[in-house]
Amino acid sequence: MRGPLAGVALALAARVAHAQGASTRVDSLRLTDVLARALTQHPLIEAARARVRGAEGTRLTARSLANPVFTWQLENAPLPGGASIPGLPRESSTFATLPLEGLFQRWPRVRAADAGLRAVEAELDFARRSVALDAARAYYRVVLRQAVAQGAADVQDGLAELATFTDARVREGVTSEGDLIRVRVELDRSEAALMLAEAELARSRGGLAPYLGAALSPTDISVVAVRMEDTDAVVPNVGRREGATPVAALMALDDYLARARTARPELRIARARVSAARAESGYQRALTVRQVGVSFGSKRIGDQNTVIAGLSFPLPLFDQNRGEVRRANAEAAAAELELAWRERQVTAEVAAAHQAARLMVERRTHLGDSVVARAEEARRIALAAYREGATSLLQVIDASRTLADLRSAYYQVLVAERESLLELELLSGAELTPAPPPTDTDTRAPGRDGARP
Repeated sequence: MRGPLAGVALALAARVAHAQGASTRVDSLRLTDVLARALTQHPLIEAARARVRGAEGTRLTARSLANPVFTWQLENAPLPGGASIPGLPRESSTFATLPLEGLFQRWPRVRAADAGLRAVEAELDFARRSVALDAARAYYRVVLRQAVAQGAADVQDGLAELATFTDARVREGVTSEGDLIRVRVELDRSEAALMLAEAELARSRGGLAPYLGAALSPTDISVVAVRMEDTDAVVPNVGRREGATPVAALMALDDYLARARTARPELRIARARVSAARAESGYQRALTVRQVGVSFGSKRIGDQNTVIAGLSFPLPLFDQNRGEVRRANAEAAAAELELAWRERQVTAEVAAAHQAARLMVERRTHLGDSVVARAEEARRIALAAYREGATSLLQVIDASRTLADLRSAYYQVLVAERESLLELELLSGAELTPAPPPTDTDTRAPGRDGARP
């Protein structure tokens, strides 16, 4: 598969002039390059990391014990400027109160904070996967539009050469002028097709630009080129078995579902929220008794010192926190129902992605890798026969149109196959660890047959 995949890159890598007259080379990008940039500097991922730091702070607060309260008070002292009351000694008390409600409220609070941290960590994973999938889709759109633009340029070059040849034959009186007009009309049509293809390529590059970082200027993205690579370089161990046929290389649906149930970040988020809701319910029940504390200190009455010791706790006669307990129980039930819905969604998504990947692999395998080469050969044969006078001009034009349409259809299927395999792996919870790019650093544009010069 490497041969046709490598043939997608175009001779669009160029030097870009900057304000000071310097130039920077923009080489063709692999999917691993795009994902590496997107995953390291995307604002949504950085925002998710900031939420993780915030959840860690919340957990730190939940683990902290309540501070003791220090009290000093003076009794039976005269007012400023007044005389002391005879027979009424002055009393001073110094004592500390240690809140005890944290002993039975702390653990539910810590469990809720731990579950909240797991939820935001799963949200970070979800953000990384979402950005990676969106970046991959934008990348594959550029790949497809790049291939279509190259095909349109190739057809235009062939028709321009044919127009030059036909014009020479008209001057020699060998061919009618009607053939020349027909060729020029077809050349104009190919120029319009090329213009539209280049416009779509520019739009697709604009969609890819946000994932490449803020440092890339609009001028840079206007000349950046991409090249196809296998999904294995992005998601290792994509579930293929060595020596198997392309369709049999996919794992069974049950294997993908089993991995998704344990690794999909949406399910991990939902499970963490269920745990947090249950912990919140326990915490609200613990709040039925609040402000429990023990006090210990000393009291001085005149010249005598005494000890102070006490225990304080409220009597839950009127406020038993039943409203908050009911709310927490309802939120826990809602979180469990949302988890059930997420599980149903994930099952449907993975099943659909597996079916789509299997279908695209079958279609791409049935189409074969040499279909474009055969169409190119058919056009060369038709053109050679036309030069020898053995065929009509219409057959050459028809062969050129067939080549353009077939090349576009082939790369649509090829890109759809690559994208469907990547989606299947990410939707089933495969670990996203882009591998280093291949050692082949040659980014020169391939020739018309896909071979590099």
